[in-house]
Amino acid sequence: MLFFLVSAVWITGCDDHVDGYIPVKEIARNGFLIEQQATGLLPGKEVRLRGYVDHGNLYGDSDVREILGEWWAGEGPDAGSWQFNLKADADDAVGNSFPVHVPDDAGADELLRKFVTDARKQKPTKVFLKGTLQSYEAPTQVSTLTGLYLEVSSSQDIQLPPPR
Repeated sequence: MLFFLVSAVWITGCDDHVDGYIPVKEIARNGFLIEQQATGLLPGKEVRLRGYVDHGNLYGDSDVREILGEWWAGEGPDAGSWQFNLKADADDAVGNSFPVHVPDDAGADELLRKFVTDARKQKPTKVFLKGTLQSYEAPTQVSTLTGLYLEVSSSQDIQLPPPR
């Protein structure tokens, strides 16, 4: 169902779409899936999303920490990867985002340096990502929300200028 939701948004022809990259704001709010009936019925489907780096949520190992300095938020998801969070809009508050897991590969350092440069300038970092969107149940006191995270195959799946 999540795939159909993403496809329906793409087919309707929103002006915000760039080369098939769907704005995160069309599927998520505050880091959670907007459309509750689309809860993970087709997990593991590849999607193309566009959003903004949550500069307050950058994670990784000691090498990542050296690059991030004061922007380092903690250890990454595992020894072979690092993580940043993705916001729907540039002015969303820190934490209103969901995780993006990235392998620690050859392109990671360059991306991290760009993220930190923008963070220090208080400039939003717009990213275009291709990855596998996953969902999970996130119970609250009132209801159960659907949490999201994105797994990218390599740092090459994260582009800073709009894709051509």
